[in-house]
Amino acid sequence: MVENLDLQRPRVDPDLILRLQKYRDLDRIAPVVSETARRMASLAEALVVPRGWMRREPVSRAEPDGCVRLADGTEFTSRALARLLHDATEAVLVILTIGPALEGRVQALIAEEQFADGLLLDTAGWVALEALTGQLRDRLRAEAAARGLRLTGRTAPGFADWPLDQQRVLFSTFAGGDLSVHLTESCVMLPRKSITGIYGLIPASRADA
Repeated sequence: MVENLDLQRPRVDPDLILRLQKYRDLDRIAPVVSETARRMASLAEALVVPRGWMRREPVSRAEPDGCVRLADGTEFTSRALARLLHDATEAVLVILTIGPALEGRVQALIAEEQFADGLLLDTAGWVALEALTGQLRDRLRAEAAARGLRLTGRTAPGFADWPLDQQRVLFSTFAGGDLSVHLTESCVMLPRKSITGIYGLIPASRADA
């Protein structure tokens, strides 16, 4: 069953925007740059409309050769994913997005030749998406602990040896959900500031073994 996630608008840290733009010493940044980062962080917080979807499915197989099968019959091929789910009894499949509004504003700023604003707002979008991912991870970790489980890290198609085209397989498991994220023929997600992934849930007794 596809679950719609109740997510909070994430806070966007202007200092993190600047660090991602390779500003190392924040105390020596020109005031106009710092002020622009603050404005774009505030604008990003207003534009982000977080949405997320999740499915939980028992893990049937996670073999060293990379064959991963879920209880509903879904199959993936990735040694990295198989390692992640080797001791997992359950997989958590997720799709998250900050929505299209921020990207639309970035395009408008670039068209108006406000390049600095556009660049920093685009970076703010990635900061917001990472904060949203952290919000979900913390929630899943707390829920797992309450069930005597440990949450693994996340991996997704396109990472390590997991082919990007398996995004199609992952998306197919959300059929029937009211997704506002879509795949292009080349498996690029739209809106672009979206992520997918799989976490594993491992019994604490196995994790400590």
